Amino acid sequence: MIDGLTGRVAVVTGGASGIGAACATLLEESGAVVLVADLGGDDPVDVTDRAALDALAGRIDAEHGGLDVLINAAGVLTPNLPVDELPTDDFRRAYEVNVIGTVNTCQAFSPLLRARRGAVVNVASQAALVSLPMQAAYTAAKGAVAALTRSLAIDWAEAGVRANAVAPGFTLTPMTEAFFENEVFTEAATKRIPLGRILGADEIAAAIVFLASPLASAITGVTLPVDGGWTAGEPALPW
Repeated sequence: MIDGLTGRVAVVTGGASGIGAACATLLEESGAVVLVADLGGDDPVDVTDRAALDALAGRIDAEHGGLDVLINAAGVLTPNLPVDELPTDDFRRAYEVNVIGTVNTCQAFSPLLRARRGAVVNVASQAALVSLPMQAAYTAAKGAVAALTRSLAIDWAEAGVRANAVAPGFTLTPMTEAFFENEVFTEAATKRIPLGRILGADEIAAAIVFLASPLASAITGVTLPVDGGWTAGEPALPW
């Protein structure tokens, strides 16, 4: 439970599973009213469908009187391929969901967030900060999410709306579980993470919900790594 969220109204895109679902659970435990905007959620919405998001914003305004928190957790991965073999359609899909989807939700909910001096938290990735091999489309898209977050923070500061991002490291979710079924990959990744373990969705959610809460009232424009130390550098070498 995180203080300061009782009675707040929150939308979580991609909130039907993984990091988004963990965010929805923690928000509810913290006393917020949570609406899950997901193809498989309470409000079935595709973040690439701006008209559907506008309609959802209208319903939220009518039924709840406003919006305090927007968490953009909807996202897609692309197959592991070297950049010279990456189909243009894979790159386009990664950008449409991860970047344009985030733009769509921010624009659709902007009037509600401005009216309540709300908070936005976007889910980026450690790939936004250090490139991952064989993931050019995902890396580029998440890098754009981090850059977009900085622009949102500047453009919305006058309205009192804060915008931040979290950059998760290797986290076990339904979207990533296939990667971790590969024991060679999992062992190599674990050795590379200074804390020495794969992360849980609830750990990422804790950072996201903190940034969305009044406890982070002076924080905006930040992309916070929650990655077990991956972006800090290589683990210590033996002596």
